[in-house]
Amino acid sequence: MMGIFFRWSMVILTMGVMDLVHADTYRPIEQAVAASDAAIADAQAKLKDACSLTDYVTAKRIVNGTNVWTAALQTALCEHEIVRIPADSVPYYIDATVVIPSNRRIEAEGATIALVQGTRVLMLRNENSPDGTLAPIRGGSRDRNISIVGGRWEDCERRRRGYGGTGRFDLGPRKVGGHFGVSTLFYFGNCDEVSIRNVTFVHTSGFSVQAGDGCRHLYENIRFEKCHADGLHLNGNLTDVHVRNARGQVGDDLVALNAYDWLNSSINFGPQKNILCEDLELVGGGYPAIRIQPAKYKYADGSIIDCAISDVIFRRVKGIMTFKMYLQTPRYRIGTKPEWSEVGTGGNLFFEDIDIDLRAPIDCMGQYKESEPRRGHFGAFEFGADLSSVHFRNIDITFHLDKYPLSHLAVVGPKSCFFPEKDGKTGMEIFDPYVSCHVGRVTVEGLKVHGVAPHELVRATVFDDINHDGHSSGRGVIEKLEVKP
Repeated sequence: MMGIFFRWSMVILTMGVMDLVHADTYRPIEQAVAASDAAIADAQAKLKDACSLTDYVTAKRIVNGTNVWTAALQTALCEHEIVRIPADSVPYYIDATVVIPSNRRIEAEGATIALVQGTRVLMLRNENSPDGTLAPIRGGSRDRNISIVGGRWEDCERRRRGYGGTGRFDLGPRKVGGHFGVSTLFYFGNCDEVSIRNVTFVHTSGFSVQAGDGCRHLYENIRFEKCHADGLHLNGNLTDVHVRNARGQVGDDLVALNAYDWLNSSINFGPQKNILCEDLELVGGGYPAIRIQPAKYKYADGSIIDCAISDVIFRRVKGIMTFKMYLQTPRYRIGTKPEWSEVGTGGNLFFEDIDIDLRAPIDCMGQYKESEPRRGHFGAFEFGADLSSVHFRNIDITFHLDKYPLSHLAVVGPKSCFFPEKDGKTGMEIFDPYVSCHVGRVTVEGLKVHGVAPHELVRATVFDDINHDGHSSGRGVIEKLEVKP
């Protein structure tokens, strides 16, 4: 196999992966996240009042021969700052949502906490969780300082049930504005100083964790066993977030930074800033993607918010094939008007020490698999947003140009892929070919390529009414591309 190896020989500072050129933009992200971690630790250290869940054994119920601990756990959390769930070979079963007040910690090392079969609501959430779908969340009560440490947290399903099937906020009428977009095992919204550490999620049919509208979040030493949707699904209005050592099998994105999202999977819309994701690995199969989605979102009153994503580091990542940072609205029939949207913004994004085998397009649809000349280009990194800068460092990538000659390190611009006409109905467009966007600066350093490198390492895509519907022209622009040894 032929190989190309670009060796990085820039000046190294004591922080390890940072050169002098980018220190001013890189270091503040790490500093903000380190300060966030310290604030979380300080807040948790102040909690003293502790109890064991088994102190509330009289509050448990027996349902069809199963011990159900929902009321016991809820009461313990209402009365004590720290609730310890003792290790046991028998699961502690939960059959409804447990609401966690501020200034609390659950310690569950060695314990399994499982949803009772047929439970359709989520397992844990913070107390004050307003819905930000129709309008921004304005003031009011916020929660803070909540931590989950240890334990196996298990869904009752063994497959993905779809939005609204499981992981619901409640069992009220499912409508937009009524927590419609919550689909998860844990939910933390309108909540600061959240930490989830040393936790294993098992069989989650919705997201394992969904969060938004908060600052200072830490997700550390997370394991996913046969989970069926996103692992960590992080929505809008989040700042100072640290994801460290997350590993396992998920059916969708291992980590999703969805500042903008579809209505069926978010109630939090707004910017994200200062996010460090490190030591991530997808294992055991699943969907090898990480989603990063900025866009403009329109509230019910017509006001618009820019769900920008900026100051983000991804480093030491394995098992992921594509980082998806393009605008994607729900699919629509060609010739009809797609859902309203506008390209999002952001920048100062760093991707480093990442291993990628670009063995196939992440979207295994005809135009990509068949290398269709206009639509068939795809990348390990796909950008459809207005970004100030993107930095790649020490990317170890394998190309398979013999099978997919239109593959690239990165692609900037619109995407188009459609299902053809069927039963007399017009075909469906999957992506948004009208997207026009630009990236100010792209730097590539220390790239290691296995196989033959593509002629266009980084490609800007241009469509000119590609669907012949008057709504499918878009242009990607790269203002400056630097490839350094």
